[in-house]
Amino acid sequence: MSMLIPTHRPVLVTPPAESPVSVADVKQALHIEHNEDDDRLQDEIDAAVAHYEGPDGILGGVILSEQRWRQDYDRVEQRLLLPLRPVGDVVSVTWKDEAGAESTIGNTNYARLTDAGGRYYLRFHDSYELPNYLYEVAGASVEFEAGYEAVPADIKTAIIVRVQLQYDEAASGDGRNLERIEANLIAKYRRPGIA
Repeated sequence: MSMLIPTHRPVLVTPPAESPVSVADVKQALHIEHNEDDDRLQDEIDAAVAHYEGPDGILGGVILSEQRWRQDYDRVEQRLLLPLRPVGDVVSVTWKDEAGAESTIGNTNYARLTDAGGRYYLRFHDSYELPNYLYEVAGASVEFEAGYEAVPADIKTAIIVRVQLQYDEAASGDGRNLERIEANLIAKYRRPGIA
């Protein structure tokens, strides 16, 4: 059975409440005792997190901290791919019919599942009648929660290593070693097929 791959980018609805790594975490790991660079360190943490997560991150859609996203679709099929991971609860499923009336689909009509490749998707039950036509482009939407409740320690360490690569000019001599450590820490979280 085929799965509908979205053509639209996921939209962030609610950002995470906090960063997976704090300035204090980075300062402790890098033995920084002054406060002069705290703003710079926060910027570098934000850059490191963006490097890893979300639709453009090198982990291929892994969302580190809990947040809410919306994925839009131009049509509806029995299985809809949710391109980020890990996916938690599905908050809502809506679409506009040919008259433009929006319908919210009850959660008894679908399930959030994971395939053998670790991809999350929404599957409508066989008894549910899917719409034949949507009112507009991106006329169907799935809003869902994504992210780790507790960010894995190896990803936190990889973020700190990435910040060190950006922050510590002295690390440039050991840059290859740090990049290799970073790559090993995140390897198991990469989506298959992303180098």
